[in-house]
Amino acid sequence: MNWHIKSFVVMGMLLVGSSSYGQTPTDSLPIDPGALEVSTVQDMKFGAFYIKSGSGTVSVLNNGSRNFTGNLVLLNLGMLFSQAIFDVQAPQGTIISIWNGPDATLSGSNGGTITLHLNDSSPASPFTSGVAPPGKTSVNIGGTITVGSGGPSAPGNYSGVFYITFNNE
Repeated sequence: MNWHIKSFVVMGMLLVGSSSYGQTPTDSLPIDPGALEVSTVQDMKFGAFYIKSGSGTVSVLNNGSRNFTGNLVLLNLGMLFSQAIFDVQAPQGTIISIWNGPDATLSGSNGGTITLHLNDSSPASPFTSGVAPPGKTSVNIGGTITVGSGGPSAPGNYSGVFYITFNNE
């Protein structure tokens, strides 16, 4: 069986109110008609919260809902929370796998760090592209941050980079 494997890595910027960017091809080769294209539609954001005591986690799920563990309070102060959304364009019938990179360390505006773990995607990996270009498949990816006295997470805005690989077979 002959498999053609092509990968596309997406690098994202993340903030507790954040921005992310898709990586674009930098070579001068002609466009491959079977190419995989990925673009960022929505950034991952965790909104506002505070730690009453101890530590905990805040998660944004791939469906856009938010939950927590530990002794935290989620706040609704106009600071939005959202899952990351990417548009994937590939020939109809292409099998696409998503590989999350390692946990990312986010740096705070007042010092401190928070660890980000990427969660499952929707559609679940691997999935088959169901639309022909120029149609696109939206891929939602959630994440979980760990905060509190178990680590050096001072109040502030946090940002960092996370990696996701989209692979077509």
